[in-house]
Amino acid sequence: MAIDLLDSAKSLFTPDVVSRVSSLIGETPGKTQQALGTAIPSLAGVMCNEASTPAGAAKVHNLITSTQLPGDLLSNTGGLLAGGAATDGLLRTGSGLVSSLLGDRAGSVTNLMASTSGIQSSSASKLLSVVAPLLVGVIGRHVTSAGIGASGISSLMSGYRDNILAGVPSGLGSALGLGNNSSICGAAPAPSVRPMTIAEPERKRFPVWGWLVPLLLLAFGLFAWRSFSRPQFERPHMASIALPCGTVVNAQEGMFTYNLANFMMKGSESELPKRFVFDNLNFDSSTTNLTPDSRQTVTDLAAIMKCYPNSAVQLEGHTDSTGDPEANKKLSEDRAEAVKAMMVSDGIDANRIGTAGWGQEKPIASNDTEDGKAKNRRTELIVTKR
Repeated sequence: MAIDLLDSAKSLFTPDVVSRVSSLIGETPGKTQQALGTAIPSLAGVMCNEASTPAGAAKVHNLITSTQLPGDLLSNTGGLLAGGAATDGLLRTGSGLVSSLLGDRAGSVTNLMASTSGIQSSSASKLLSVVAPLLVGVIGRHVTSAGIGASGISSLMSGYRDNILAGVPSGLGSALGLGNNSSICGAAPAPSVRPMTIAEPERKRFPVWGWLVPLLLLAFGLFAWRSFSRPQFERPHMASIALPCGTVVNAQEGMFTYNLANFMMKGSESELPKRFVFDNLNFDSSTTNLTPDSRQTVTDLAAIMKCYPNSAVQLEGHTDSTGDPEANKKLSEDRAEAVKAMMVSDGIDANRIGTAGWGQEKPIASNDTEDGKAKNRRTELIVTKR
């Protein structure tokens, strides 16, 4: 193999860059260096495993080719990690990549990184957000220069299988729901077997029905390809929104963060109060604990409000009709307060944030179906002042 992509990614983390990353995640340079030694092959392993199926390979190729990365990412890594808007933007991009690659496994992998390297889980989460865009940048450069399409991603990544498995921590396969590390990147390639020289048996006529099996498989493959190439299966488009203060927010078009950022930039006072429903703000059942992938939504909200220092909002919590009405009302109030507390910890003045909890009093769908209940379990943001 002409180039080792893992070594290329590791070479970006010079002592100066490691020092900056350690300050960024709040750990010592020594622990940060140790954590990087497992984070890079682990994320590569996640990408390799995802690319082991045709649909997964298409997803990985799309992530690599469509993610908006700074043009000087690989030549000015230290500068982009020196703090400020550039660093914040890179971390948001990395968080989005980690979320796309790991989904609900992000918490398990983050905890594994933390326990393996002796760092805090919050530090491990931020470290993965640093590593992800750099690794994607390195692989993307090779993909572009070699003209590799979606069908070639699987071969490219599986070519590093041995190097990946040598660097990942014990338990990564389990954290990914694969059982063990040997399943990462798909099944191990079968060993080559030298053919035996044997007498050629008498040739038999191939039965007519034998052609039916490959023809049926071909027909099924064409049907599946046509089904999965329909628009509803296309990956949602991500947009980078440059706010007036210089902050860049990466958001999925048509979703909460995208709609809020555009309203703050282009909306009018006549539209106030303006109501938005959070679409990626989820809590563990019956608690005020946000799921790990929901934290980015609050971070983006705080970043937007920092760019509009005169703005004010109201957070409103809602539940479905399951359980005691009074308990539901209290839970919805507490959840709104929990989001407010996170925003305050991100630097937003508490006086700019109002809260209310309505419990099951204001449903927007029928509570007779699970889909309706899911819609009623929501948190809303009302912009009261721009």
